[in-house]
Amino acid sequence: KVSAPMVFRGLNGVAAHVAAQHSQDFASWYMNIPGLKVIAPSNAADVKGLLKAAIRDNAPVVCLEHEVLYGLSGEVPEGDDYVLPIGKANVSKEGKDITIIAYSMMAVKALEAAKQLEAAGISAEVLDLRSLRPLDTDAIVKSVTKTHKAVVLEENWAAAGVAAEVMAVISDNCWDELDAPVARMSQLPIPLPYASNLETLCVPQVEDIVREVKKMLGK
Repeated sequence: KVSAPMVFRGLNGVAAHVAAQHSQDFASWYMNIPGLKVIAPSNAADVKGLLKAAIRDNAPVVCLEHEVLYGLSGEVPEGDDYVLPIGKANVSKEGKDITIIAYSMMAVKALEAAKQLEAAGISAEVLDLRSLRPLDTDAIVKSVTKTHKAVVLEENWAAAGVAAEVMAVISDNCWDELDAPVARMSQLPIPLPYASNLETLCVPQVEDIVREVKKMLGK
């Protein structure tokens, strides 16, 4: 056995108006490296708890930080004992009609979409993965078994992406529980444009998520 207690922090995902050179989601690349742990928090509290866990871990950990999230504030628990286990997802909103699975910036958009859906009478559960390797397969299975429908969000390209791995987990473990095919919302498979209006069209937005969920539920 070899220990490699290292933590790598780096920007990841679609930033604002920096084009293809600085707006890529490399999560699935890192997930494909055996022995490497990958975390992708969506809020300040999770950053603190997961980074503390990463520093204490004997395995190398990559922390993927979304540049846009640096501008969002939130409550952060105090104290050295606030540590979140790597490999555990978080249900950031309970629901019963459909599960929205996301990570990093897409988890923020998922929460906003769930609020809008609530106003339309749709109860969406939001599962923030937080950790991408290892994935919390138990949490994914539990939520989808509860709601019987799922949509998976990512800023990654669809091919061999994070959403594809999550969908495989659902297919392997929840096939008989599904009332509809699992939906996937990803970045379009093109280099991300610099122009704001084109950038917006390439990446799933809150209104896109709301529309997809309503379509799945026949609303």
